[in-house]
Amino acid sequence: MPLGNQKHLFEIPHDVVWLNSASQSPCLHASAEAGRRAVSRKAQPWDPERHRIDGEIEACRELLAGLIGASGDDIALTLTTSFGLAQAAANLPLAPGQDVVVLAEQFPSNYYVWKRLAQRSQARLRIVPRPENFDWTSAVMDAIGPACGLVALPNCHWTDGSLVDLEKVGGLCRDRGIPLVVDATQSMGASPTDVGRIGADFVVVSAYKWLLCPDCTGFSYVAPHRQQGQPLELNHRPRAGAPPMTQRIGYSDRFDAGARRFDMGASNSMIHVPMVKAALEQLTRWGVGEVARTLRPLVDEIAERAVEAGYTVPPARFRIGHFIGLRGSGPPPPDLDRRLAARGVYISLRGGAIRVSPYLFNDTRDVESLFAALRAEAA
Repeated sequence: MPLGNQKHLFEIPHDVVWLNSASQSPCLHASAEAGRRAVSRKAQPWDPERHRIDGEIEACRELLAGLIGASGDDIALTLTTSFGLAQAAANLPLAPGQDVVVLAEQFPSNYYVWKRLAQRSQARLRIVPRPENFDWTSAVMDAIGPACGLVALPNCHWTDGSLVDLEKVGGLCRDRGIPLVVDATQSMGASPTDVGRIGADFVVVSAYKWLLCPDCTGFSYVAPHRQQGQPLELNHRPRAGAPPMTQRIGYSDRFDAGARRFDMGASNSMIHVPMVKAALEQLTRWGVGEVARTLRPLVDEIAERAVEAGYTVPPARFRIGHFIGLRGSGPPPPDLDRRLAARGVYISLRGGAIRVSPYLFNDTRDVESLFAALRAEAA
């Protein structure tokens, strides 16, 4: 069943209406407290608490895996979306003349890497135009033709929440033997994600949005058949069989099992990892399905109010359930976000849309505050 309001778990003043979780989630009290304890052990490196880091890292793998239907062995700590996507691009074949399918106005981190790969491979970047009816899924599937060599998509468009049905697209990719890479940054944690049903080769996520984690944290799911690939970085931590450096310096050409070889350097951050663990523990207690069921009615209310006010929004069947973009007859004023913030209401402007992204600390009163502020600015 839907969750009640969870604002008591966050440090949000009563006069702040934060409707911008698609840009940055506030930190949970529990995660902030874990971070404060972690700063202490960084300040005092002799603290035996430092030795807990390896267990905390493995706990984070297992927690993230549990949210997406994977195994902890399938998870790498990659810190940023761009890094995880670069590793995917380095491990996927692309022949001259093939297409890489991406969305129009896709988030830059999930565009530049494929543009470069296409240029290096003498391939083509096939950009799917924005459909007027918001049905990205049909548009993408129509674009996956005989020349398609790779598909790189989000679960929804980052500007307005218009949906891509990754299970349908993934089924088509599997049938045709086409690799699929997913940027799940705007969906994982707030929308159920089952990597087995999607069938992607790589799923990459920055964790500071819907996973409630601190900045500079993220993960990559690497499908088992891709786990023998080559990581971008060659560091010591994921090596198997290397002798401990306490007695002599030694090396190994073997990696630890699973996706650990893809861990980014400095993934064992003494401060970040405990904060991540606390955030993922809370998400596990809630359940992503319950988060989604709680947020959808709020987004539906925002959509209904927006249409009444003259905005265009993605229709319910073509939008994800946890955020939405409002489009007027023209682009919003470029300083509208700052003007709303002066009224205590926080949104973002993305691609000509007013992006509204509530979370479990919001309610219908916040929706009313949003539209009251929009009316006041339009007066």
